[in-house]
Amino acid sequence: MDLARETDLAARILAKTNEYLDFPSVVGHETPFLDHLARDFTGLGFKPERLPNLCVVATGQPGPVFIAHVDRHGAVIAPDGAPVYAAHAIKNEKYGEQATASELLAARVNERYGGEEVFAYDRKTGGRLAYGDVDKVRLDGEGRIVLDIKGLPGLPAGTPVSFARALDRSAGGQVSGQLDNPVSVAVLRIAAEMGLAGTLVFTAEEEIGRSASHFLHWASSALSPRKDIVVLDTSPFDDSAAMLAGAVILRRRDAGATFHEAMVERVERAAAGAGAPIIFKDAFIEAENAARARRGQPLKGLGITELGKITAQSRGQYTGASLQVPTVNYHSNQESTSQRALVAMLRTALAIAPDSPSGQA
Repeated sequence: MDLARETDLAARILAKTNEYLDFPSVVGHETPFLDHLARDFTGLGFKPERLPNLCVVATGQPGPVFIAHVDRHGAVIAPDGAPVYAAHAIKNEKYGEQATASELLAARVNERYGGEEVFAYDRKTGGRLAYGDVDKVRLDGEGRIVLDIKGLPGLPAGTPVSFARALDRSAGGQVSGQLDNPVSVAVLRIAAEMGLAGTLVFTAEEEIGRSASHFLHWASSALSPRKDIVVLDTSPFDDSAAMLAGAVILRRRDAGATFHEAMVERVERAAAGAGAPIIFKDAFIEAENAARARRGQPLKGLGITELGKITAQSRGQYTGASLQVPTVNYHSNQESTSQRALVAMLRTALAIAPDSPSGQA
């Protein structure tokens, strides 16, 4: 691909990502963003199906089932008026999980989001209600992760609070922001504009582990068992080498499930055809752990992915392959990747060959 074409595709992905970041989507309160996606794909000539916790777009052409989650981290106003980290608040208040937090997690959230500008929004329309700045994040006496926000007035319980940061771009082709996961949604949107074949499913509540069940609830009545699912997401690394190389991140398995071998190979061929360097994250972690073991260091886990949850919960009836973009500063508002890596993800998605009518890769 010539440089001008790559620059154009990157610009389109980033413009769409910035647009999507304007629509708040705090976990548990994704309605404004899902509604916007339905309007956005309608504008392309599609007929999206807007369901609870989902937006489904059928392209009308046979192809894989592409999945990307839309929720992002943020806060929710508790009954006592405290802005509580949404990933715990929604688990406890909506699903009754009684999730607890630790001082270590609170410190990590403070490191990621302390000093960030935020805005409260109407949970139905996304209309912005008030702004503030995160002073600090702390663990309170009730075991909640509380964001102390300067300038934010008293708000009704249940009001979601989103981060306000837009994308930052550097001269070296890097881009940073709250990439997880509007960037994958943007890639699928641009791919659909360019003729992507298949079905696109945008899910809510991935950050609290609920999106796989939302997808499977829909799929149980809308789809026969499929082995050609492709889940797009970000993939964290400790350094920037993978993203600067413009790599595509694949997996053969995660800590919870083994993926569909033929579909993984199909996505691998697509990435190779797109000219992208390929890193298998499970093999990467295993090699790193071998080195860590020799040095007597703690080993890293393989991690649990969205596809792993779908595969495990469906007992392999719905499975496929993952397609991820490498990032650093994971789950922060400074999560970073490269424009080159985003274009590689886009080109790989477009290069996946049409599947068989049965979806058996």
